[in-house]
Amino acid sequence: MTRRQRGTDRHLARTFCKNARSFHSLAVSQDHRSGRTSLYYVAIAVELALKAYLLHLGTSDEWKRVHLRHNLSKALRCARMAGLENIPEGISELAEVLGPPYASGALSRDLACPALPISMDADRAITALLATVETIIRRNARAGG
Repeated sequence: MTRRQRGTDRHLARTFCKNARSFHSLAVSQDHRSGRTSLYYVAIAVELALKAYLLHLGTSDEWKRVHLRHNLSKALRCARMAGLENIPEGISELAEVLGPPYASGALSRDLACPALPISMDADRAITALLATVETIIRRNARAGG
């Protein structure tokens, strides 16, 4: 098992982005139905967006599964170290606040409901993160990289 695979898996990276958008939509629709954003879906969207970026660079899915698991802070740190720049405001805070209860499974079982900072606009942060990652993937696909 290696961190890098021979080539990038652009198809899987695009699939991760598409799934991240779907989970982000679920979080937003949950907010409209219940008045409470599903932080579980927010965490999944962040995780998938960061992992899409790493996949795009050639990091194997198996490596991410074993070494990153559901650790949002570690995934963000790896993406930064791999060159992800202009990370939208709020993503670090989301990783910090949602990461531990998400990784432990408490978020998925409604055993934890962490409070986001009042100024936090999770929707805007995730939308910007996805736009950044998707732009990088498209740009590199066109360039043949």
